[in-house]
Amino acid sequence: MIRRSIPILLVLVVALGCSIDPDHSPLERIGSPLPEMLDRDENWWMATRAFYLAIDRVSEARLEESVASFSGIHSRYMHWDAGNAASVDWLMETLRGYGAPAEADSFRFHRTRWIDTANVISEFPGRNNPEEVVVVGAHWDSIDYPESFQDSSVRAPGTIDNATGVAALVELARILGEFTLDRTVRIVFFASEEIGMHGSRRERDRWRPGETTDSLVCMVNVDMLGWDQDRPDASLICNALSAPLAGALLPLVHEATQFIVVDTLLKSAASPGGSSDHLQFWYYGMPAIWLHEGPDDLFPYANTDADSLPELDAAFLADGTRALVAAVLRLAGPISD
Repeated sequence: MIRRSIPILLVLVVALGCSIDPDHSPLERIGSPLPEMLDRDENWWMATRAFYLAIDRVSEARLEESVASFSGIHSRYMHWDAGNAASVDWLMETLRGYGAPAEADSFRFHRTRWIDTANVISEFPGRNNPEEVVVVGAHWDSIDYPESFQDSSVRAPGTIDNATGVAALVELARILGEFTLDRTVRIVFFASEEIGMHGSRRERDRWRPGETTDSLVCMVNVDMLGWDQDRPDASLICNALSAPLAGALLPLVHEATQFIVVDTLLKSAASPGGSSDHLQFWYYGMPAIWLHEGPDDLFPYANTDADSLPELDAAFLADGTRALVAAVLRLAGPISD
């Protein structure tokens, strides 16, 4: 995640319900399929056997192994071609090794020179409503600032930022393969978040009017979910458009986690809060939520070579991944095992 020194206003969603038009919600105005789902009693979800089966599938040891392996790539800085290629290969091989679908969405962008790279996609078609799509994203690139600008080959492990998000999405893909979903889940590992968000821009453009007949349910972004200095908490960070979704997800997320507290925070329009791939969807009026370590827990080693494996809190990452699994299942509709 790219850090910004911008004051942030944090307000509980429940305290700002008045910002949502009660007669015509933002979701209805953009044609999201979610309004009816928001009325479903969360107790029904908590009573389903499949929900608990999915949460129990999350493995702390496997997550730690994934983080260690992926951050073991010397650098994932976009200008270092060897690390760029190794990262895409790792994602493709790891997903397929777990029996999950994997496709490289190759593209190129220009930043002092042309760079060839790819988003990696793992898509799980829905059973009843495949045209309604939940996008789950995490960026896979890293940077050692400013050293990477001077020498693209310097070490940039990016363990917390964002091998943790990558590991969470790999675990999600492994788990989703065991269940049937009503809606489609499209997991996207984004290239180039650290220098221009080109990967998430590419995915965002897919959801512009006229580009697809599918409907975007919500985008869930996972960035930095494995470090907590003072207290075990995380946040579902939303804007006014996605606030109803975040509120609907919260009870199930609480049920899924054991050792961390997850709250729901609304960012003001003047203070978007951090800089990560969800912003590309917010900017274009699309519903998106950011699952993050917590805006008050600013990781001090982000974007440096000190962002390394000893900083990982694997238990925190595992509970955050359970929160992610719960949120995605809620958005994707009823599941069966």
